[in-house]
Amino acid sequence: MSSSKLIVIIGATGNQGGSVANIFLEEPGWKVRALTRNTSSTKSQALAARGAEVVQADIDTPATLLTAFEGANAIFAVSDYWGLYGDPANKDKAQPGQPLNVWVAEHETQQLKNIIDAAAKVPNLERFIFSSLSDATKWSKGKYTHVYHFDSKAKAAEYGRETYPDLWAKTSIYQAGLFLSNYTSLNGMSPPIKASNSEQISYLANESNIFKNPDGVVQFIGHMDQDVKIPFIAAEEDSGPLVKALIQEPAGKNLIGYREWLTTRELASAFTKATGLNAEVVTLPKGHFPPSISKELKAQLEDNMGYWNEIGYEGREDPTVIHPRDLKLPPSLDTVEDYLKKQDWTKVFSS
Repeated sequence: MSSSKLIVIIGATGNQGGSVANIFLEEPGWKVRALTRNTSSTKSQALAARGAEVVQADIDTPATLLTAFEGANAIFAVSDYWGLYGDPANKDKAQPGQPLNVWVAEHETQQLKNIIDAAAKVPNLERFIFSSLSDATKWSKGKYTHVYHFDSKAKAAEYGRETYPDLWAKTSIYQAGLFLSNYTSLNGMSPPIKASNSEQISYLANESNIFKNPDGVVQFIGHMDQDVKIPFIAAEEDSGPLVKALIQEPAGKNLIGYREWLTTRELASAFTKATGLNAEVVTLPKGHFPPSISKELKAQLEDNMGYWNEIGYEGREDPTVIHPRDLKLPPSLDTVEDYLKKQDWTKVFSS
């Protein structure tokens, strides 16, 4: 693409969008329009101070997107299933008898359709980068139908492909791998535990006191097969370089984005190298979740892990998937060990 281009970034104050904004604010010949619901937030103001045009837009309000997309040469589109799920304002929005996670999936799909509809009306658009995930129901041949946070995005991508072939001729898919921040955030899915006694382990094992561990051993507890490789990404750091590489490529790519492709056992080894602390992986029996997890969410997480174990995070049989190494200009990303090394683990272990 030539100089003086405009990239419009949805979710510019979030992990993926923020990383894309960081890269293009430093890229010569590019202007950044950062879309956010709250232009007065600290993150929004920080982007404005760096030269971004910060614009209020809401993916629930299509009219705001039409205005915000005006003049765009490139658009980066992203949604947030878990943000919707965890928002207290949404807890009572499901229809009678409808689980909240199902409502969230349908709502996320509609949000993404709103984005696609608006992007299709941008006359000078050259590249549309759509953050999505693999279609669990499709690639598992109907075995795993509750992976709502994957399928909700895949359904929207299929809508775009079928409804707007001209737009899709300008589109590449960006699939972000498993966020490493899940292991560092106190609100993440999978924070490791520095086990001092078996009580911590028994709680995560659904109160089944089956794991006994020596004091001080850091445990990565979950349902993943320890020999299955997962694409790990620092979304807040890596999304920008990967999206930039996609924009430099011809359209039509379906990129699984990650910095390293590791098993959970290799993740624990990287943790030990990064911190000097002994670490191991504990694989919980099927169906074992913390008591606080609802029945509906248990079914979703169980299908999620089953899908990753058997079919693969990216849907291994999908012939369109490419890896960062397949790009003409693959970015140079740090390692998982690098990421783990710079985290403040005292905050995680003291929670």
